[in-house]
Amino acid sequence: MTYSAAKITKHTNRNAMPSIFKEAGVPSTTFSRIYRLVQSELLPTVTALQSHEMAYDREMQSYTRKQMVKGGMIGFGTESNHEKKVFQMVTQGARLQRSVDLTAVQVKDKCNAMLAKYNIMATVALESRRLGTYSSKHVVGLEFHQIE
Repeated sequence: MTYSAAKITKHTNRNAMPSIFKEAGVPSTTFSRIYRLVQSELLPTVTALQSHEMAYDREMQSYTRKQMVKGGMIGFGTESNHEKKVFQMVTQGARLQRSVDLTAVQVKDKCNAMLAKYNIMATVALESRRLGTYSSKHVVGLEFHQIE
């Protein structure tokens, strides 16, 4: 059973140790190590993915206007370059998402190793966001739970 959760995300104040850590007797040095780990290893990949998603969304807003075939007419030279760019962006987005997922798991495992003796468990913190017409869950940091 889990209860009393706390998150470390880009909005977390590094000087404000969550009560879940204080109540479990986690030293402030351990919290600082965990905070730095999330800030230096996980959040840069999350930020890179979010930046890429915004660029991709902007590109897709004008995608159909840049199509080679419009109203039965064929225009040469625009389709191959623009579609190649979009395919490259999709590939890059998939690679960034995989990097975020793997980094989140690594950071979570490191945190769990540091917090096991305090009966605190780290999980990946997710947030729902809309991507075009779809809704998806994205990594935003780590969440911590006191376990019995």
